[in-house]
Amino acid sequence: MSTNSLRFRFSHSLGFLLGVSLILSLLAFGCGSSEESTDQWETTPTVSPTASLEFRIDSLKNENRRMKEQLDAVATENRTLTAKNAELETKLSEALAGQKTAPTPPPTANIGTGYEAALGLYKNRNFAEAADQFEGLLKAGISDDLASNCHYWIGESYYGLKKYQDAIQHFEMVFDYKNSTKKAAAQLMIGNSYFASGNKTAAKEAYEKVVSDYPISSYMKKAQEKLARMK
Repeated sequence: MSTNSLRFRFSHSLGFLLGVSLILSLLAFGCGSSEESTDQWETTPTVSPTASLEFRIDSLKNENRRMKEQLDAVATENRTLTAKNAELETKLSEALAGQKTAPTPPPTANIGTGYEAALGLYKNRNFAEAADQFEGLLKAGISDDLASNCHYWIGESYYGLKKYQDAIQHFEMVFDYKNSTKKAAAQLMIGNSYFASGNKTAAKEAYEKVVSDYPISSYMKKAQEKLARMK
């Protein structure tokens, strides 16, 4: 057999072995599981698992809300400039008539900025400061959609501080707002709060309520998993 033929066969075999080795290496690195358990019982909780999803949702919604508020502020300014003379005449007439001017509501742009800042405090685990910030927004007369969110995040903040009864109180306030989008999450967190405080009976009832009242919610499966572990 010629030298060239031997060299060709050796090169061909070497290339084949290198290819097989590369494939086996890729398979070895790809065999690890990408799933991690994210639903461990929290005996010393900090940020709850439920809060992660709600935080992302709130951040996106608040960013959209803040942009809309800025556009609204520009439109309001334009209308104000256009009607400036008429507004001055109205104020003069009211002053002469001895009427009091209605108090000016807090600017919506400031409300949105304050809400975003409070979320940032919670994300950084400054739970006490976050709770105070959300309480301040409620006192400022924030709109109902954000008011229910504020109660939810105050509950999450107290949960992080292990003040479970205070947390439950604010989670329950979420249900006072008919159009709140936090109800399923709040109900699950009521169960988590009862469980963390050692009241497993109340926790079980709270989880069962998630399953019965919010069957299409993303939190229904979590409630079922909690219930399964309690059997």
